[in-house]
Amino acid sequence: MASIALTTFAVSIAVFQITSCKKASAEPNTPTTTCDVRGIYSGANLASTGASSTIAYNLQDNNFAVGSITPASPAVTFGGYRNTCDSVILSVYYTGNSSYYLLEGKLSNNRTTISGTFKNLTTPSDYGTFTISK
Repeated sequence: MASIALTTFAVSIAVFQITSCKKASAEPNTPTTTCDVRGIYSGANLASTGASSTIAYNLQDNNFAVGSITPASPAVTFGGYRNTCDSVILSVYYTGNSSYYLLEGKLSNNRTTISGTFKNLTTPSDYGTFTISK
């Protein structure tokens, strides 16, 4: 009788553990949908100091990003990007001032324009906004 009670108890615990276990996602709020945003985007940025300049980014295969002053000028920025269907985030290194930048932008509805903010991770006082279009 004791062995039946012990077996029933052990089975009850096993069933409880199996039914109450739930696989937890490491990043529950991370969007998994991406859209093809590859191509050359050019436009301007406006620093918090009021200075503006032109910028161009070539978003390539394998999430590689190459930046330049204009689409035809030599590359001065290298890094990567990730995106969802409504935003693009670039993490790049700018050779002109040996700094790392983070650009966070929203995609327009037709996915031809990216607008957002940039910040220099090496020199935090360098930040501003940007708009680039295909």
